[in-house]
Amino acid sequence: MLREALRRTRFREKRRTWAASGRGIGLSLFFHGSGFTGSGEVKLGSRASLQLTERGARILVASTEIGQGTRTMHAQIVADALGVSFDAVDVHDADTAHVPDSGPTVASRTCMVVGRLLQRAAEEMRGRLNGLTPAQYYHRHGSFTVTTQYEKPHDLQWDEGAYRGDAYGTYGWGCNVVELEVDPATWEVKVRRVTAVVEIGKAIHPIMVRGQIEGGTAQGLGYALLEDVVMREGRMVNAQLTNYIIPTPLDTPPIGVVVLERPYQHGPHGAKGVGEMPIDGPAPAVVNALRHAGYDVRAIPATPERLMTCAAMTAPPSSRADAGLGSRRIKRARA
Repeated sequence: MLREALRRTRFREKRRTWAASGRGIGLSLFFHGSGFTGSGEVKLGSRASLQLTERGARILVASTEIGQGTRTMHAQIVADALGVSFDAVDVHDADTAHVPDSGPTVASRTCMVVGRLLQRAAEEMRGRLNGLTPAQYYHRHGSFTVTTQYEKPHDLQWDEGAYRGDAYGTYGWGCNVVELEVDPATWEVKVRRVTAVVEIGKAIHPIMVRGQIEGGTAQGLGYALLEDVVMREGRMVNAQLTNYIIPTPLDTPPIGVVVLERPYQHGPHGAKGVGEMPIDGPAPAVVNALRHAGYDVRAIPATPERLMTCAAMTAPPSSRADAGLGSRRIKRARA
């Protein structure tokens, strides 16, 4: 993963040639656990059900669809394992009056944990069909439902008392490279490109995976450069979009996504979690790129005000007057 990121970005060359140019390139390495920590998944004991229908199957899980593609991904997993078309699988609403408790839609577990439960259910259903199509079985014998429950992989060990062992079943891995420049007059940071290389086991839906990585990376850039939480007397005082700045599409640079696959044996078709991981990498990569550009950043977000202070503290005495001029320009512009 690291070698791929270095090669694609010509990282070493740019680190050498961009020195003292106002531009910077920085790298971060990160990882994110998939599923609940320690014995969390065992305690949840999540269940998933699959009901035979005339056309195929109906998915019954509590996983919620909040725009991340859960319904599509789960239907893909079931269709593949059951041997039917994608259109033959429908997904019941996550209504707890009708679906089993498959745990919360958090912790990068919706694909790896719940998806694996559905894969097992689909494989069991396919075995019970005994060579018949769902329509044939339905008309001869009627419907039936298969329910599966989480089973801890035998190779995972966790000591709840000592808090030692396998904290997670597996991890997603990432490498971000950020290329940026700093405006010498306004101290604003312009990110020119981000390269995100990730290893997620198996991409069930490659387009949605890229979308999640791009979205999480954009959020991470906001965390690194724009989103400054101001607290006063225990309250957030800038809780509006007018004074809490988040990235817009115009603030988002080109993001090159590279997905590497090393299947995880206990995930559906080898898949691991991906949803939360992309936000972990951009901020440290931005900070490293700013340091390469000459700004010893020690806090984020790296706003123009923080960069001015950083430059004033680290610049030689002869150049500090220019730093002050930059500060006055900012104040006039904002006035």
